[in-house]
Amino acid sequence: MNGQLSDQPLAELIREISAKSLSGRLRLEHERIHAVAYFEQGKFLYAAANVRTLRVREYLKKAEAVSDQDLAQFNERVSDTDLIKVLCAQKLLSQALAEQIQTRLVVDVLRLALLWTDGAWEFDERSRLSEQLNPAIDFDALLLEAARRLPATFAASRFDNPAEVITPIDQPLVNENLLPAEVFLLSRVDRPTSVREIMAVSGLGHDETLRHLYALALAGLLKRERWPTVLQGESKRAPPKKVAPPPPPPPVEREQTHDTDPQDLENLLLRVKNARTHYEVLGVAREVSAAELKTVYYQLARRYHPDRFRKSAAGLVPRIEAAFARIAQAYDVLRDDQVRASYDAKLEVHRKVEQIADAAPKVSAPVPEPDAVVESAAEPVISAAERAALQFKEGFAALELGQKQVALGLFASAARAVPSEPRYRAHYGLVLAANEATRRAAEAELNAAVRLDPKNAEYRMMLAELYRDLGLKLRAKGEAERAVASDPNNRKARDLLKTLI
Repeated sequence: MNGQLSDQPLAELIREISAKSLSGRLRLEHERIHAVAYFEQGKFLYAAANVRTLRVREYLKKAEAVSDQDLAQFNERVSDTDLIKVLCAQKLLSQALAEQIQTRLVVDVLRLALLWTDGAWEFDERSRLSEQLNPAIDFDALLLEAARRLPATFAASRFDNPAEVITPIDQPLVNENLLPAEVFLLSRVDRPTSVREIMAVSGLGHDETLRHLYALALAGLLKRERWPTVLQGESKRAPPKKVAPPPPPPPVEREQTHDTDPQDLENLLLRVKNARTHYEVLGVAREVSAAELKTVYYQLARRYHPDRFRKSAAGLVPRIEAAFARIAQAYDVLRDDQVRASYDAKLEVHRKVEQIADAAPKVSAPVPEPDAVVESAAEPVISAAERAALQFKEGFAALELGQKQVALGLFASAARAVPSEPRYRAHYGLVLAANEATRRAAEAELNAAVRLDPKNAEYRMMLAELYRDLGLKLRAKGEAERAVASDPNNRKARDLLKTLI
């Protein structure tokens, strides 16, 4: 089996080999560089390249693990694996250090080859690795990093169907190394969502959104509906859980619409359209019993099944079909006790989030609304300023619940959409300040918030605490003094001043 890397890049080949539990050698060629990777039952074993700087000998020298004199006794044509084996046998190299160096080398080979978007590949199931190697590599992190470094246009080209559905994984993985935009996209995909819908809510450019989406899918943080496949073999997937289909609605006799009150029908369509929960779709209370639920569903099916309205106005039937699809979905969830319990738990979490979000700091000054709007076929038109306000409330709630990475992505999006709103800049800076690696970026955001609202003691205190953590006591003292000047009753600022004297 062979092909071109432009059609099937290494990252997708690795994903497919793993999914199908294949064994063999994957040979890659890019310009004059050759690389090989070995797999056993889908598990990665080893990789090597014909680049001088990507040889074990060079890595041993850099690590000063073996002296030049000891290395000189071996011909440069000796393979990397043989060289390691002999050095360990002669006690010139410890097994632990040898494994570290080999892992570092293999990762660098993969990092190089993962960026190739042109060249050729060949997979040979008959070729196997004689050595039993097992480098400890975090493939998800490696694929995530590689996807970020690929040209945005190439990553975007991997999605050829805007209707493709992206699904959240069953058990979200904790990843502290995600970019704010990646975290934000993850927070938007809380149910099966089409690529088109994700594009509509991302707030980013076309190629940039798809590159982040590609990275998250490669890293196993989101599931694609379909990946391009080229290798033979069956994916090793667990059989789908058997769920009994909902009972079919009772037989419906085709009737004229005059048997149904037009106002009742319009009220139903409006209720379903505006419903936020499955209970609201069906028009029942949270305490409804299974028997009552079944009765309600059958009543709705008898009165409003789409088959009863086929002879109605052309524009009415699609609305009824869409509404009845939601009714069937709601009943399918609520009729199963286990699924319903899980759904109720999610509703409770959302309720708590909304309560916390309502406590978020309110706007300090009117913000001019940008002219640009984001429009989705599934949602009413919403301005960029309104979307940013919603993102800020959700971010504040996430922060209160300890979901710092989610909050970071939401605050980042809000601050990017409306940079003139100090609340967004301040809270974005606050989350950035929690990570030592992003504290300089936090300083820029907090300074921006202070410039936009210089009399806000809270923003001054955020900046003062950041300066304290950076060891800049004079700056911290200055900001704390300004906070006290703005709010003489600010106990937090006074306490900080005492520690800085």
